Amino acid sequence: MKQLYLLLGLLLSFNICAADSLNFSNPRIPEAPPGASVMAAYMEINNTGNEQIDIIDIKSPSFKSIEMHLSKEVDGFAKMLPQKQLSIPANGKLILEPGGYHLMLIKPSKWFKQGEKIKLNFTLSNNESIKLEVSIKKTRSRGMKCAAGKCGGM
Repeated sequence: MKQLYLLLGLLLSFNICAADSLNFSNPRIPEAPPGASVMAAYMEINNTGNEQIDIIDIKSPSFKSIEMHLSKEVDGFAKMLPQKQLSIPANGKLILEPGGYHLMLIKPSKWFKQGEKIKLNFTLSNNESIKLEVSIKKTRSRGMKCAAGKCGGM
């Protein structure tokens, strides 16, 4: 009987962390040109838990600050709207991608090149934290097109 009470007490004290419910897929930071003052980070965040999880802050020793943004058309203009939090629904996902939700990495401590890794520390609304290492990835150059054809090549 004593073992049953011990087992029952252990089961009742077992608490699943929200952080254990989050999985990160394809995290990446596109390489920026030397001297760039802002970079971006993209990834897919899956929540395998039965409750919504909110990311309320992100920090990195490699950047002065990190902001959460949503790119969206407002009144016919493309805008980047700062977000106070990123919410990942229960048993759902949030995709951070160009043209949608994304992270703005502001004032890098140096120029980061392909293959280097950046440490990000996510703080959740319940004060749990998640540490993630994200690789710098080379991106294909996208040439500029201008109506008059006078801006850079394609």
